[in-house]
Amino acid sequence: MKTFKILFLFSAALIVGACNKISLTKEEAYKLIEQHRKYPQIQSYQIYTKDAEDGRRVLDAGLEKDGLVQVERNHKTGENQKAIIRFTDKASELLLPPDKGQLSSIQKVKIAEEVLDSVVSVQVSEQQKTALVTFTTKYINVNPFSKLDKKDYSQIKKHEAKLSLTKDGWTVQ
Repeated sequence: MKTFKILFLFSAALIVGACNKISLTKEEAYKLIEQHRKYPQIQSYQIYTKDAEDGRRVLDAGLEKDGLVQVERNHKTGENQKAIIRFTDKASELLLPPDKGQLSSIQKVKIAEEVLDSVVSVQVSEQQKTALVTFTTKYINVNPFSKLDKKDYSQIKKHEAKLSLTKDGWTVQ
C-alpha cells in the first residue's frame, strides 16, 4: 500500500510538471512553425499563354527543348485570340488549378516546394513568456519552370518566429 501511494504521488507530480511546462524544445518549435506557416508551401509562377513576351521567355529558358511547352512562332502582332504557349502532357503534373476569378489566358505552374528544414535555435525570454525561434527553409522538387523566376532555389533561407506562452501552451505570433 505504501509503494502504491509513492507511485501515485510520483505520477501526479509528473503530470503536474508536464502541465506547467515552460521549456520549449526544438522539436516542439518545429511542429508549431510547420503548422502555423503551413509548410510545405508551393512556389508558383504565372505564364500568360497569349503573350508574345512570355513566349520568348519560355523559349529562352529552354522549356520547349525540355518538352514542357510548345510555342507558336507564326503569331501576328495584336492577335491575342489564341494561345501562343501550349503545355504538353509532360508539364501536366506541374500545372496548378486557376485561382477564383483568374483569366483563362493565365496558367500557374509549380516551380518548387518550400519546406521547413531545421530549427537552429530556441531562445526563451527571462520571463519565460515568449521565445524567439531561428529556423531555416529550403526548396525541394525544383523543376525546369524555375528558370522563369529570378529566385535562387538552391539557397537555404534563415527566418525567425516569435512564440508566446499562453494558458493552452506555446503559439506562434
